[in-house]
Amino acid sequence: MPNAVSRSAATKPARKRRERGSISTDLIIAGAFEVARASSLDELSMTVLADHLDVAVTSIYWHFRKKDELLRAMTEVAIRKQHDSIPPPRDDEGWQDMLRRQMTAIRALHREDEVLSDLVLRTPAYSREATQRAMEDLEVTVAKLAGAGFPARTALVAVNAIMMYTRGIITYERTLRRSDAVILGGRQRQMIDWSGLPLLDSLIDRQPLAGTSDQDFEFGISRLIAGFEALLREA
Repeated sequence: MPNAVSRSAATKPARKRRERGSISTDLIIAGAFEVARASSLDELSMTVLADHLDVAVTSIYWHFRKKDELLRAMTEVAIRKQHDSIPPPRDDEGWQDMLRRQMTAIRALHREDEVLSDLVLRTPAYSREATQRAMEDLEVTVAKLAGAGFPARTALVAVNAIMMYTRGIITYERTLRRSDAVILGGRQRQMIDWSGLPLLDSLIDRQPLAGTSDQDFEFGISRLIAGFEALLREA
């Protein structure tokens, strides 16, 4: 007499896979994002993706011969989404407001989509199309500063500086979130002898040390812009 496991296996309906040729490149890339968001880019594999899409793994390899090719295609999508999310300069705004709006938009996008953030920040090389798109974005931003009177090279250095600051905040914040790190939590607070640290003792409960809050981000952006304004006056 068959046991319960055998009966269950016998009655379980077989999963119907998609027909060969019914899966498109766009569907594969969309499925890859779904898998990565449910786990991570590191755990994304052709086999897991094939199971997720209900296709044979050979159907995936028909479109992408290896994972690196798939990651490059995903990066194309990520760069395009970032490009579309960056608000273009407006004729009625100054370069200061443009930089603040752009950096805030980039940070918000990376905070809400960690897979996109990984692809944009961690991928060592973009394709020609993605590189072209990134350079076009940079050209427009630098041109706004140059039009305001910055020497072209100074404009580029300024944009690079504020971009690196924004990327640093994004990366550090994600690192803390992923590791569930606590910067000076309650237990650590009790371990420290604060008698010789009067300034920190008076501030620590009002100002988090992580430095990744919205207020911290805005402070850094504002101070950088103030420094750029000083450069413009010197120029």
